[in-house]
Amino acid sequence: MSDLLRTWLTEELGLPISDNLERDFASGYLFGQLFSKYNLQPDAEHFDAKRMPDSMINNYTRLQPTFNKLGVQLDTRVANMLIREELGVAPRLLYSIKQNLASIQKTLTKFQHTGNLGRTMGATVSPSRGLLEAQKHNTNKEKYESSAHRHFEDMLRIQAANPNVVMESMHLSKFTDEGLRQQREALATLLRERAQHVAQRDTFRAGQMDRMHSGRSDKAQKLARDDAIHAALLKRKEEMEREELRVELALSEKARRKKLEELHHAALDVQGGIDAFEINMKRLVRGDTGEGEEVLAPPAGKTPLEHMEQMKSRAAATAKLLEDTAAYMRGVKDARADDIASKREREARRRKMVVEQQAAAANAERKAQMEALVTALQRQSYEEQRLAARLWQVSQEKEVMRENRLLRERQYAERREKDWEETLRREVELHRSMREAYEAEAALEMEAWRAAQQARAEAKAAKHAAFARDIAYQLVGLAERAAEYRSSTGNLVPRREWRQWLTMFVTADPALAPPAPLQGAAAAAEAENREASLRLGRALVGDYLACAGDWVRTEGPIGHDELLGQVVGDLAIISREPPPQPELPAVENLPLRIAVVGAPFSGKTSVAQELARKYRLHLLDPEALVAEAMAAAQEYEAAAGMSAANAPMTLPPAAAKAPSLAPPASGDGTGDGGAEGEGAATPALPSVKARLGAQIAAALQAGGEVPDSAMVGLVVQGMKDAKEYTPPVIVDPKAKPKAPAKPGTAAAAAKGAPPPAPAGNECRGFVVDGFPRTAAQAMLLERMLTGLDLDAEQQLIDSASTIAPPPPNALPQVGRPLVSGMDAVVVCSLTDPEVALKRALGRRLDPTTGRVYHLEFDPPPANDPGLSARLREVADASNDAQQIQHRLAAHSELASALDDWLRRFSRLRRPVEGSGPLNEVLGSASDIADGLLRAKTAAASCRSAAEAAHKARTSAEQAQEFAELAQSAAESAARELLTAKKAEIQAAALLSSGKNPDPAAAEVLKAQAAAKCAEQLKVARGAVSDANSHAERAATSAAAAAEAVDRAHKSLGDAEVSAHAETEAAAAATEAEKAARGAQEAANKAVAAKEAAALAASEAERLATATEVPTEAAITFTRQQTMSAAPESPALISTGDAAAAATAADGDAAEGDAPLAPQPPSLPRELAATLLTEWQTLESGYLEGLSLGFASLADQHAAAQRHFEALRQSFRELLQRPDEKPALVARFLTAFNAVEADMRGSKESRGELLLRCEELRDQLWALCDRKMEEAEAQRAAIAADSFVADHCATLGQQFVALAQVEGDRFAASLNFLRSHTHSKWAPLFAPREPPPLPDVSAPDLLYGGVPAELKDKIDPKSKAYVQMPPWVAQLEQRAPPLALACKLLLALARTVQTGWEPVPEDPKKAKREATTSSKTAKGKGKGGEEEAEGPTDPRVVEAMTQELLGGCGREVAILESRLALLAERCLGQMDEIYALATGTTAKLGDWVRARYRAECAAVAALDKVSKAAAAAGQQLPHDLQLQDEYLLLDEGALLVDPAPSLPRPEPREGQPPGGLLSTKQLGALTAAFLSAAPGGFMRLQDAADMLCRLAAEGSLPDPWRMASVNNMLNALRLYDPLFSTYLDWRELVVHLVVAAFPLIARADCADMADQIDICAEVDKDGDGLLSQDEWSTAELWFQYRAAQPGARSGLPERDGPASESRRERSELEGHGHTPGDGESWPDPSAMQLPSTPPVDDGQYDSPGALKQVLWALFSTASDGAPRLDYRACLLYLCADRDAFAGIKKAFSVVTADISSNARADADQVFQIAYPLGDEAGADLNRSPFSYDDVAAVVKAVWESRSAPPPPPPPAAGRGSAPFGARGAGLAALSASTADPTVTAEQLMYSAAGERFVKRMLDRYAWKDAFVATRL
Repeated sequence: MSDLLRTWLTEELGLPISDNLERDFASGYLFGQLFSKYNLQPDAEHFDAKRMPDSMINNYTRLQPTFNKLGVQLDTRVANMLIREELGVAPRLLYSIKQNLASIQKTLTKFQHTGNLGRTMGATVSPSRGLLEAQKHNTNKEKYESSAHRHFEDMLRIQAANPNVVMESMHLSKFTDEGLRQQREALATLLRERAQHVAQRDTFRAGQMDRMHSGRSDKAQKLARDDAIHAALLKRKEEMEREELRVELALSEKARRKKLEELHHAALDVQGGIDAFEINMKRLVRGDTGEGEEVLAPPAGKTPLEHMEQMKSRAAATAKLLEDTAAYMRGVKDARADDIASKREREARRRKMVVEQQAAAANAERKAQMEALVTALQRQSYEEQRLAARLWQVSQEKEVMRENRLLRERQYAERREKDWEETLRREVELHRSMREAYEAEAALEMEAWRAAQQARAEAKAAKHAAFARDIAYQLVGLAERAAEYRSSTGNLVPRREWRQWLTMFVTADPALAPPAPLQGAAAAAEAENREASLRLGRALVGDYLACAGDWVRTEGPIGHDELLGQVVGDLAIISREPPPQPELPAVENLPLRIAVVGAPFSGKTSVAQELARKYRLHLLDPEALVAEAMAAAQEYEAAAGMSAANAPMTLPPAAAKAPSLAPPASGDGTGDGGAEGEGAATPALPSVKARLGAQIAAALQAGGEVPDSAMVGLVVQGMKDAKEYTPPVIVDPKAKPKAPAKPGTAAAAAKGAPPPAPAGNECRGFVVDGFPRTAAQAMLLERMLTGLDLDAEQQLIDSASTIAPPPPNALPQVGRPLVSGMDAVVVCSLTDPEVALKRALGRRLDPTTGRVYHLEFDPPPANDPGLSARLREVADASNDAQQIQHRLAAHSELASALDDWLRRFSRLRRPVEGSGPLNEVLGSASDIADGLLRAKTAAASCRSAAEAAHKARTSAEQAQEFAELAQSAAESAARELLTAKKAEIQAAALLSSGKNPDPAAAEVLKAQAAAKCAEQLKVARGAVSDANSHAERAATSAAAAAEAVDRAHKSLGDAEVSAHAETEAAAAATEAEKAARGAQEAANKAVAAKEAAALAASEAERLATATEVPTEAAITFTRQQTMSAAPESPALISTGDAAAAATAADGDAAEGDAPLAPQPPSLPRELAATLLTEWQTLESGYLEGLSLGFASLADQHAAAQRHFEALRQSFRELLQRPDEKPALVARFLTAFNAVEADMRGSKESRGELLLRCEELRDQLWALCDRKMEEAEAQRAAIAADSFVADHCATLGQQFVALAQVEGDRFAASLNFLRSHTHSKWAPLFAPREPPPLPDVSAPDLLYGGVPAELKDKIDPKSKAYVQMPPWVAQLEQRAPPLALACKLLLALARTVQTGWEPVPEDPKKAKREATTSSKTAKGKGKGGEEEAEGPTDPRVVEAMTQELLGGCGREVAILESRLALLAERCLGQMDEIYALATGTTAKLGDWVRARYRAECAAVAALDKVSKAAAAAGQQLPHDLQLQDEYLLLDEGALLVDPAPSLPRPEPREGQPPGGLLSTKQLGALTAAFLSAAPGGFMRLQDAADMLCRLAAEGSLPDPWRMASVNNMLNALRLYDPLFSTYLDWRELVVHLVVAAFPLIARADCADMADQIDICAEVDKDGDGLLSQDEWSTAELWFQYRAAQPGARSGLPERDGPASESRRERSELEGHGHTPGDGESWPDPSAMQLPSTPPVDDGQYDSPGALKQVLWALFSTASDGAPRLDYRACLLYLCADRDAFAGIKKAFSVVTADISSNARADADQVFQIAYPLGDEAGADLNRSPFSYDDVAAVVKAVWESRSAPPPPPPPAAGRGSAPFGARGAGLAALSASTADPTVTAEQLMYSAAGERFVKRMLDRYAWKDAFVATRL
C-alpha cells in the first residue's frame, strides 16, 4: 500500500514526499495541498507549513470540514495521532482519501454523458468542493456541522501540547534516543552472545565430528592393515601350494620322458629288424654272384623284356627257392628257439644274482643300521637335546600361529557378524524412522480429515438446524392459528381450514408463521393471497376427484370413465414419438459381467486384477480406455487430416460404393487414365473409440472433466470388445514339446494355418475396475446396456391424464424390482478412512527391483541392507494427501446415491469389506464370482430342461395325433362293418323272401360278408394296437417332461444368487411346466383316443357276431376330452335321429365359427396427436375451472370467518369499553378519606359513610345494568343481520359455477368421444362417412335462463319431462339457482343419451331401400362402368354405436354423481355458516352474562371493603380500582402518607493518611478516567493534566496538589514500560487501591486461587462474567480479613499462617497432615467466621465500597447489561511490591492452582500479559507481543527447561511443605503433557522470557505513584 500511495502522491499529484509519510503529513500542510489539487480546499493559501502547535491547529481546523464532506473521519483523536506522528495513521488516512476520491470520480464518470452538454460535446466533470457540498441534501444539519467544527477546533486546542512541553520533549528526545540506542545495543549484545554461543556449540560439534571421523579413519586403517596381513598369509599359502604342484608336475614329466625313451628304444629295435630283413632280401636277390645291384640295373642296349628274361634265367628254380626258404625258416626258428632258451637261462642267472645281491644288500643295510643304532645310542649329546628342544619350539610356534590364525579368522567372523548386525540395526532404525514419519503424516492427515469431516458435519447440522427451525416456526404458527381459532370460536378447527393450513405448512408458505389478519388486508398482499388461494384450490381438486376430505361420499368414490381413460392412454401411446433406442451390446451371453467399485484405496484394482486373472476375464480400466480412445483419435486425425469429432457419421453414397481407401498412386504421379480425382482416397469413418476420444480431448482442452456419456460409451465399447477378447494362452510347463512335422505331410501343410485356441482360454466375460463412480454414470451405463430409462417412464406417468387416467397396466411400474445388465457390482467398503490414508501414504517403491512395499501392511524385509535407503515414495497423483482427502470427500458425497441406485436392483450390489487382509478380500470376491458361475450353470440347466420338456411335448402331441388317427381308423372300421352287416342282412332277406329263394347265393353272400367283416375287424384291431403303442409313447413323453420340470426346479435354488440367472431360470422353469402340462394333456388325449379305439373295436366285435341289426341303426361315437369323463358306449340310433343330430352339430359348428365384427385400424399419428391435444385442452380447462371455483369457495369461507371474528372482536371491545366507574370510585375514595380521623369514631359519621357506600354501590350497579342492556341490543342487531342469507346466496352462485364447469366437461368429453369414435371407425365406412351426431353444448348456467330445447325436459307437466333424482327437490328449497343448474344438466345428459341410442328401422322403408339399391346395382352392372357399392357392415355400425353408448352412459352417471356431490357439499357449507352464526350469537350472549356477573361481583367486593373500613372508623389506605370485571387493591399506591421515621446518621469514611486515596476519591478518579478514556488507555500528558486538575479541584488528597505536571508526567512514565506515551489507567487506579488497602497485597497464591473458585461458584451461567448482583454476592479475601481481629490496625494474624486459606485447610485435613512441633492450629469451633461488617452497625463498609469501585473500574456493557470479568479484575489485583510474587499470583489466577509453582500454557500466559485482551492497545503500540510471539516464548522456555524444577525449600508455615510437593507434582504432570507449559520462575529466569517479562509483566510490580511524584 505504501508504494501505491507514493506513486499516487509523487507522480500523479506532484507532492514532495520523503521516506517518512507520518512526518511529512504531521503538520496537515500536505493534506491541504492534496485537496487543492482536486479543487476541494479553496483556502489552501492559508495553510502553514510550520511544525508549531498553532500552525497545526490552524491546518487541521481548516481540513476538518473537507474530511467530513469527503466521508473520512477526522476527529481530535486522529488529529493528535497525526501530530504525534504515530506509525500507520497517515497512510491509512491517505488510503481512505484515495478510495473516496476514486468513488466520486467513478460516479461522475458514470453520469458524465447524461446531460445535453455531455451528449453533444462529451464534456466531463471533475470532483470539486461544490460537488461535495451538493451531495449533502439535508440542510438541517448545517448548524450541527458548524457546531461540530467549532467543537473540533476547541478540543484540538485543548488537547494540543504546550509549546514549552513540546520544546522540552524535543530537548529530551536525544535522551530518549539514547535510551533506545542502549536498548538496541543490549539487544545486539544479546544477539551477539547468542551467536557466539551458537558458534561455540557448532565448534564443539565440529570437533566432536572430527574426532569421530579420525576414529573412523584409524579404525579403517587398522582394518586395512589386518586385511593386508591376511592377504599376505593367503598369498604365502598359495605359493606353497604352487611349489607342491610344480614338484608333482616335474615328477610326472620325468615319468613321461622315461616312457618316451623306452618307446624310442623299442622303435630302434624295430628299425634294426627291418634293416636286417631288407639286407637278407637283397642278399637273396643277388644270388651267388653277390652283385645284386648290378643285376637289377638294365644293361645298355637291351630291352626290358630281354632284361627280364635274363633275370628269369638267372633266378633260381622255384623248388630250390622253396627249399631254401624252408631251410631258412627252419634255421630262423631254431635260432629263435636257441635265443629263447639262452634268454631264459640268462634271466634265471640274473634273477639269482639279483636275489643274492638283495640278500647281501639287506645284510649290509641291517648291519649298517645296527651300527648306526649303536652309534646313535652311543652318541647321545647336547646337540641332539638342543635340536629336540628346537623342534619342540618350532612345533609350539606352529601351534601358536595356527591358534592365532584361528583367532584372527574368528575375529574377522565376529567383525563381519557385528558389521552385519550393525547394518541390520541401521536398516531397522531407518525403517523405524520411516515408519514413524509415515505414522505421523498419517495422523496429521487423519486429523485434517476429521476436521474437514467435522466442518462438513457442522455445515450439514447447521443446514438441518435451519430447516428444523423453519419447521418449528411453521409448527408454532400452525398451533397459534388453531389456538386462536379455538379461543375465538370455542369449537374445533373444521377439516377444511385444517387441510388448508396443512397445505400451507407442506408448501412452506411464509404466511403461515404469523397469524393471518382477520380484518382487511393491505392491497399489496392481495395478489399474494390470491395466489395462495389458487394453490389451495389446486390442492383441493385432488380431494374432489377422489371423493376424499370434505368431499367424502357414503356410496364410495365416483371413479373415472374407464373407456375415456383407455382412449386417452391409447392416444398418448400412438402420438408419442418413439424415443431413439440405443444399440444394446449383446453381452448377456458372457458368463461373467462384473464391476468393482468402492472407496479409494479399498482394494478395487487388486480385486479386479485377481478376478481377471483367475477367471480369464477382460479387465476394463476406465483410465486406460480413455488413453486408448484419445490415442485412436490422434491417429485418425493424423491419418485423415480431420478430427474424429467432425467426421461424418456415414459415408456418402459414392464413397460407400467405392473402397474406403484408394490404393496409393505410382511414383511418377501418372495414372492409367480416368478423370481427375478418381483415384483420390475416401477417408474411412472413424471408429467409435476415436469419436469418443475426440469428445474427451475437446472436453479436457476446454478445462472440463471427462463427460459421463463418453466414459460410459468407452466402457460399453470395451464390453463389446470383450466378446472377441482372447486371454493369454496358459502353457503347461510339464507338457513336452511336439516334434516338428515332416515336410509334405498334412501336419506340415496345416502348420501355416493359425493355431486353434487352446481349451480353457476362451473369454469368460469382463470386469470393470472402479466404474461407475457416480449414480449418474450407473444410470447411463444401465441405459446403454439394457435400455432402462426411468426418467422417461416417470415423465410418461406424470403426463398421464388426471380425470381419465389410463389403466394401471398401461403405465410403467417405476417401483418394480429392476434387473441389471451386469451380473454383480462388487462394492469394496472401507468404514475407516484412516486405513485409506495409511494405504496411500505408506507405499514405497524400490527403484532397483520395481517392487512396491507398504510400511505397515507389506513392510520391506529387514535382512536386506540398503533397501530402506533405496525406497522412494510412489510418484503418483493418488499418493498426494490432499488428493486423497478430496477423493474420500467426493466418495462420501457420491457413495450414498450410488448405493441407493444399486440397491434398486435385485441382488446386484455385493458388499465386500475392504479393510481386512488382502487374501480375505480376494477370497470374498472369488466367492461372489463362483456363485455367479454356479447361477449361470443352473440357468443353463433350466434352459436345457425346458428344451427337453418342449421336445417331450412335441413327441406327446405327435403320439396324440397318431392315437387319434388310430381312433378314427377304428371308428371307420366299425362303421364299415355296420354297413357291411346291414347290407348282408338286407341281401339275405331279399334272397330268402323272394319267390325263388336261393340258399346257395345266400351262403355265398354270407361268406363274402363274413370275409369283409373279418377284414374290417382286423383293421379295427390293428388300430387299437397302434393306439395303445402311441398312448404309451405319449405317456413316456409326459413322464420325460415331468422329469425335466423336476430338474428345472432343482436348479432354481442355485440360480437365486444372480437376478439375471434367476429370471432366466424362472422363465425356463415356467416354460418347462407349460410344456409338461401340454405333454400331459396330449398324453391324456392319447389315452382317451386309445380307449375310444378300444370301444370302437369292441363294437365292431359285437357287430361281427350279431345276427340281426335294425335297418335304421347307426353308430354314434362321443369324443372324450379327458380321462376323468367315463367313456360312453356307442349307441345305435335311427337314421332320422342321426340326421337331426348331425344337423344340430353342423348348426353349432356354424354358430361357433361365425366371423367376428371387423376391427378398426390404428389411428394415424397426426390425427392421434390432434385428438390428444384436444383432450389436454379440455382437461386443463376443467382443472383450472375447478381450482378457481374451490379458491373462490375458500375465499368466501375465509371471508365468513373474518366477518364473525370481527363481530366477536368488536363485541369484545364493546364489553371492555371504558365507563364512569373509575371516576365514581375515585371521587368516593377522596370523599371517604377526607373525613377527619377524630370524627370517624362517632356513630353519625359511620352511618353517613355507610350510606355513601350504598349509594356508590347502587350507582355502579345501575351502570352495569345499562351496559348489559346496550350489549343485548347490539347482540340482537347482530342476530338480525342479513349476512348469512347473503353469504348463502353467494355460496350457491359459487356452486353454480362449479356445476357449469362439470357441464362443460361433460359436453366436451362427449364431443371428444364422438370425434375419436368417428375417426376410429371411419375407415370401415369408406367410401361413406359414419352417421353424424350433433355437437353437445352445455347451457349457460350462470345466466340463469332456461334454453328452449330444455324447457320441456324440466317441466313436470310436459310429456318430455326427465325424471329427476330425489335430492333435487331438497336442493330446490334451499339453493334454487343450483337446483335449476343441476336440473338443466341432468336433462341435457338424458337427452343426449337418448339421442345417441339407435332408432329401430321401419320394415317397409327398409324393403323399399333394398329394392332401390338392387335396381341401382343392376343398372350399373349392365353399363359395366362401375361396381355397385355394398352397404356398410351392420356389425361395424353396431360396434361403434355400442362404444358411443357405453361412453355416454358412463359420463351421464359421472355427471349425475358429481352434481349430487356438489349439492350435498353446498348444503353442508350452508349448514356450517348457519351453525357458525348461531354459535357466535350464543357466544356473545354468554359473554354478556358472564361480564355482568363479574362486574356486579367486583362492585359487591368494593362495597364490602369500603363498608368494613367505614364500620372500623378507618381510612382506605390503598387505592381501589375497578378494572373491567376485577377489583384491584393497589398496595403500591398509598392514599394516606405513612408516619415519618427518625433519621439515622450514615457512617462516614475517614480520610487515609498521607497521599492515600479514600474509596470515594477512588470512585471519582475512576469516573474521570472512564469519561476521558473509556477504552482503557490514555496519553501520559492527558493523564498528568487530568490528575493535576483533579488535585486542584480537591478530588484527590491535599498532598497531591504540590505535584507539578512534569512531576506527574514523570511518575506516570513508570506505567509505560513500552515508551508508547500511553498508560493503562486501570493499572494506575489499582495500584492506588493497593496502596490504600494493604490487605489486597497480602494475598498469596492460595488466596487468589480460592478467589477464582468463589467467583466461579457465584457465576451461574459459567461464562466468566459476573452481574452486579453476583459480584456483590462474591466474598473477596480483603472483606473477610478486614473483619478479623487486628485487621484494622494492619497487624498480621497470630493463630495461623498468613498464607493459609480454606482450600489449604481442607486439603491438609484430607491428606491427614498433623501440626508439627511448635505449630498451633486454631480451633475451628472457637473461631468466628469472617464476614462483611453490616452497613448499619455504625461503621463504614470500606471493603463493600471498594467492591463498588472495582465494579465501576472493570465492568463493561455486554448485550445491554454491565458485566464484570472477574479473572481480569483479579489479575490486576495481583500487583505486589515483589514483582516475582505478583507474577506467581497471576499464574495462580489463570490456572486456579494454589501452588506457587503453577504451570501455565501459552493461552494462559497471553491472558496474564493482556488481562483485558490486546485489541485496545494494538493501535497504540501497547501490544508488542502477538499470540504467536507469546507461544514462541513459552515454547522456547519450555524447551530450555523441559525437566520440571525441584520443589522449593519448605517455608516457615505449616502448609508450605505439602503444597510444595503438590506443586512439584502438578509441575511434573504439566511438563509431561503435550502442550508447552512454564512456571513463573522459569519464565522470569530464562533468557528466552527475559524481554517478555520486562516489557509485558511489569504491571505486577506495585509502584507508588504518589512517592514518584515527589522524586
